[in-house]
Amino acid sequence: MQYAVPLVLLVITILAFFALGRGSYEQFGVSQVVLQVVVALPLVASGILLHFLKVGVSAGIIPPIFPARPFLVVLTGIFEILGAIGLFVPSMRRHAALWISIMMVAVFPANIYAAGQVVGGIRFPSVPVRVTMQIVYIALVLLAGYGAPRPAGRC
Repeated sequence: MQYAVPLVLLVITILAFFALGRGSYEQFGVSQVVLQVVVALPLVASGILLHFLKVGVSAGIIPPIFPARPFLVVLTGIFEILGAIGLFVPSMRRHAALWISIMMVAVFPANIYAAGQVVGGIRFPSVPVRVTMQIVYIALVLLAGYGAPRPAGRC
């Protein structure tokens, strides 16, 4: 149950974004490019600093039930960097945004497991704070990749 509610909230965030847009999204120019940079930078920084340079520390926040934790750290680091790059490739932008969002849900059990702990000198926020941060981040990633959901009735 500890994992269920936050994970459901994150999935609802993704589904709500697509329900609002119903397949129709408006690009918003330079602001969208700036948003792509804003959401890509933490992915690249995390991928390099936490997933490649501090594999052992990062593996410590993954619940012990998961096998091959160092491998999962490196793999998600690769996915973070590829996702960030994908946001700048027009033919990949939407796919990258969707998969980054899904990855944010998939890795959330590590955030729940580490909540309130100090790992590698970093204090992890409580679950309510972290789920709020994750909801905002997922929404921003989807906006960066897809554009703003077009309201019903607008062409």
